[in-house]
Amino acid sequence: MPKIEEIYAYIAHEKGDPDDEGVCAFKVPAMGFEKEQWIPMVGADEARMTSLKKRAQEIANITGQKITLVKFSVRTELETIIPNQSPAPSTRKEP
Repeated sequence: MPKIEEIYAYIAHEKGDPDDEGVCAFKVPAMGFEKEQWIPMVGADEARMTSLKKRAQEIANITGQKITLVKFSVRTELETIIPNQSPAPSTRKEP
């Protein structure tokens, strides 16, 4: 698997406030889980996001909100979680 250098997300814009945004998500049925699960509409490549475009359009139609596909491309590693550590030690670099 290649290193993730960019992330894409479908962002919903709150009506009347262009600065109020949120990541779009959709529910999937309980399949091996106790209940339905929310799946955020994010991905590491454009092909994945293209596969979610129909869902983004459905969300826009239902909510009346504008949906924008955005790309974030600055990678800053904030913390690494080490397996089998209790409690998880932090490797976060303080600014």
